[in-house]
Amino acid sequence: MKIRSVINTFLTVCLILIAHTAILKTGKAEDQPTVKTQDLSNHPIYSKYKFNNTENVINLGVQPNYSPTGFITEVMKRDTVLRKDLSALGVEVRYYSFLKGGDVNYFLRKGDIDVGIGGDMPAVTAAATMDIIVPALIQQGFTSIIANRFTLIKELRGKKIGYALGSNAHYALLKALSTARLTEEQVRLIPMEVNEMPEALHSREIEAFSAWEPTPAITLIKYPESMVIHRYLSSGYIYFTKTLSNKYPEIVRQIIASEVRALRWMQRSRKNLLRASEWALQAAENLTNQKLKLSIEQNADLAKNDILGIASAPIIPQSDLRQNGPLHTEFEFLKTLNKIPASVSWEKVHKSFDFQIMIDVIKHPKKHKLNEFNFDIE
Repeated sequence: MKIRSVINTFLTVCLILIAHTAILKTGKAEDQPTVKTQDLSNHPIYSKYKFNNTENVINLGVQPNYSPTGFITEVMKRDTVLRKDLSALGVEVRYYSFLKGGDVNYFLRKGDIDVGIGGDMPAVTAAATMDIIVPALIQQGFTSIIANRFTLIKELRGKKIGYALGSNAHYALLKALSTARLTEEQVRLIPMEVNEMPEALHSREIEAFSAWEPTPAITLIKYPESMVIHRYLSSGYIYFTKTLSNKYPEIVRQIIASEVRALRWMQRSRKNLLRASEWALQAAENLTNQKLKLSIEQNADLAKNDILGIASAPIIPQSDLRQNGPLHTEFEFLKTLNKIPASVSWEKVHKSFDFQIMIDVIKHPKKHKLNEFNFDIE
């Protein structure tokens, strides 16, 4: 009996150590709330990724199909100032492309990536269910609901609607349905990748879809009979694990400084913007293996209608986080839909947004080399 007791004790200790090690690797607390997510381990694109989780590599999840974030991150990839400054610290950034913010969060939660980019719904969900910091905007424009004919939102009852699970357009769709007093159960939501939506709409596999740019613009150009039936102003963010930001605060500032440089470089001239547009289109095509029906000029014009045309610095408006403000309203709405656990407080989400990091970067332009433009231009 004594031997059995010793063995049981040993096994218990081993299980505790294994669990503790797993928690440390993912940077999550034991009591961290979780949400049900799609298993992406066998995804046809992501299963090919080989993540390097050593301390000298920062893995950054980007979205080439999310305009204009694809512009910004493609310029950042070519930022030799960032590369040199990180190299001096013995660190490099590696970029991994994803189709939507919910996918980014999946790998952030697993501990495979350290930095993510997502719209308001993925960012709020990540802040509610993980330990992250959100220091900067990276998008501020519209998501759209597109139909194959003029349709009122209330007329979508019973109709098939395409959506990207866990995306900002997913939230915008749910919000639009609620304004017409429709629930998820009263429509037929069809999960699909955003690049599949235009053809699915045209072939009548679905009767509407909700997506971010450039997918709505591509649809309207390719299929002129399509119509925008609803628009929702949304925001996108870049966010970091607290494990990274607490251990390497200067690295976070250098990455944010690179985003500011990218914005300023594109805003300096039409030539720069068009070059970034070309890079972004190519990155999106590489991810999806599909030629986008959008010219470099059209893509650039879409970006100018977003954060590239309205912001000199990607500062998060503090008013967005006020009580009953847009993000708080979204947070409460997502809780009613069980997209965020009921136990999570708004304070946890609010505290995840760190305004001081961007203030520090903007206040010290020389230190952070905000006006040094040196990019690898093929």
